[in-house]
Amino acid sequence: MEDWILRNIHQKDWLSLVFLVNFFLLVALKLMHENQFYYFIRFIDNALYFKIYCKDKLRLQRFTILGTLFLLVNFSVLAFYIFTYAYSKSNSFIFFLLLLAKVIFLVILRYLFLRFYFSILNITDFTEVFQFKSLTYQIQISILTFVLFLFYQFSFLSIDFFNISIVVVILLYLTSQITLYKEYWLTLKYNLLYLILYLCTFKLAPWIVLYSTIV
Repeated sequence: MEDWILRNIHQKDWLSLVFLVNFFLLVALKLMHENQFYYFIRFIDNALYFKIYCKDKLRLQRFTILGTLFLLVNFSVLAFYIFTYAYSKSNSFIFFLLLLAKVIFLVILRYLFLRFYFSILNITDFTEVFQFKSLTYQIQISILTFVLFLFYQFSFLSIDFFNISIVVVILLYLTSQITLYKEYWLTLKYNLLYLILYLCTFKLAPWIVLYSTIV
């Protein structure tokens, strides 16, 4: 009960606006790309979504940008919760904006490095499909994360619910990544050195940098 009271007194006003903005992003995805959104939210049937939209880059551009922004805001909210509760950082709006700005900067920097790296290896076509599928999984998981965070922020649920939610999100993310790497293992195993470099440098390094600059 105390946890709920403190959370709402200090964060409810501005964090409510953050959730509202993300809700509008989700609505925009639905209204602007209704058919695609319908297939997108069929989480248990991703094969059909990939079959229809995986190579349609022009239609995916706006949908992917909005979906990625939705994902980044959700990830920043997650980072905000973790840093404020686990490390007693400021729970102010300024701190959240700082987190969001760092996350966006790291993602853009990572994207540019990946484009350069893959062009040197001449595997751009393969990696575009691979990254598209990976991003699709992450945006889908972020929709569930968004719902869980809404329940946590605007209910009497305790910190235990938040901890369970984090475990669920991590398990879903790991499952999606394992599924993806399993699907492309025949291709990836012949470039195992590059795969290890990709995982260490581009998957883990940006978030280690984020952690080190905040804690």
